[in-house]
Amino acid sequence: MSISVPATPGRNLIALEWLQFGLGRLVAAAAQAGLTVHLLTGDRGEYAHELARIDADSPHLVVHDVDTYDAAQVVAAAQAIGDLAGLLSTTDTWSLVAQAARERLGLPGQAPEAVRLVRDKARLRRRLFEHGLSRSAGSTVTNADDAATLASRVGLPLIVKDSSGTSSEHVWLARTPDELTGVLAEMRSRTLRGTPAAEPYFPGPLYSVETLTWQGRTRVIGLNSRIMSAPPAFREEALAFPVQLPERARVEVEQWIEQVLKTVGYDEGFAHTEFIMGDDGFEVVEINPRLGGALVGEAISRAFDINVYAAFVDLALRRRPALLDAPLVPRRGVAQILLYPPRPGVHLGCDGTESFAAHPGGPTLHSCLAPGTRVRTVTNQDGCVAVLLATGATSETALQNALSAAGELRIRTEGDEDV
Repeated sequence: MSISVPATPGRNLIALEWLQFGLGRLVAAAAQAGLTVHLLTGDRGEYAHELARIDADSPHLVVHDVDTYDAAQVVAAAQAIGDLAGLLSTTDTWSLVAQAARERLGLPGQAPEAVRLVRDKARLRRRLFEHGLSRSAGSTVTNADDAATLASRVGLPLIVKDSSGTSSEHVWLARTPDELTGVLAEMRSRTLRGTPAAEPYFPGPLYSVETLTWQGRTRVIGLNSRIMSAPPAFREEALAFPVQLPERARVEVEQWIEQVLKTVGYDEGFAHTEFIMGDDGFEVVEINPRLGGALVGEAISRAFDINVYAAFVDLALRRRPALLDAPLVPRRGVAQILLYPPRPGVHLGCDGTESFAAHPGGPTLHSCLAPGTRVRTVTNQDGCVAVLLATGATSETALQNALSAAGELRIRTEGDEDV
């Protein structure tokens, strides 16, 4: 663990890991406020794309190699850095470690119980049902459950998922008793982060609503449309921002998400809530106590010509985020395509980016995995090797530009030809 820190200007802001993209924008916002970002990470390679674009001599970023799964080591590193403005984390994986570290360091932040609640999908479903915000309370899955007993409690079709899962990993759809028998066997063969939970399969298009909350008041920043792979897998394929809804629907979403967040006690910070928009209303899929992943932060920043990461600095400094009062007028639409190899194997790179120069929408490729990395699955977001981002006059034209540019690419994979 490296905790020897050079003299740095201003106060220090701890970033306990980060989303794979957006670190550069955070550093830029911190620099304007006279802060230095200290990234604590167990794997610098996760940030290769961002670190390559940040001045290596910047006094506003220091990277520390820390076992970030160990709250005690995180606390020791933060104490050695000293003069702390705050500790931030933008990932589901480290949200509870960040919570524990803040408590030990005496730093303010999100309400601990709200973070713990939304990170437990089974508890979250029950809370929403109890307050009339879901049609089902769902159910935990016990070792004694067979397909018949579980289906009798939840109904079919249903979803079985890891209550603390991320990246669409360990999510299974069962439409029939036979499929549910197979799902339960598969689930029991896996190592889960949390406990298995079941809930109805709510049909309909998936969206995410991006929000910022301060002192219990929530502002909707915008909606992302989300294109998923065909069931039974739930792999994210594409997003487009901002979705333009009719005025009545927009107001309904804003009122609904404010009620949802109040119900779970969420009173501070970004939230990324995925939900189904059906004829019978809205159903929460999950609430993430953070900014959206992939290039959601970049899409918001480009769509509104702002740096959305400046709100993290405001939150750390305990001041009302300027984003809550900023005019959010879309200047353009922004879309992103998540790129996967055709099969597991060693990722060798992407060919075809030379076509981007003449392509509408200014497409750019953001690498997630370095060439030479073994891709172990292509059924969830862990298999994403890169994200393509493009713009357009609206989110729809941006999506068309991005899809067209993605069609020019070829992802090269070595090995596993028999899969």
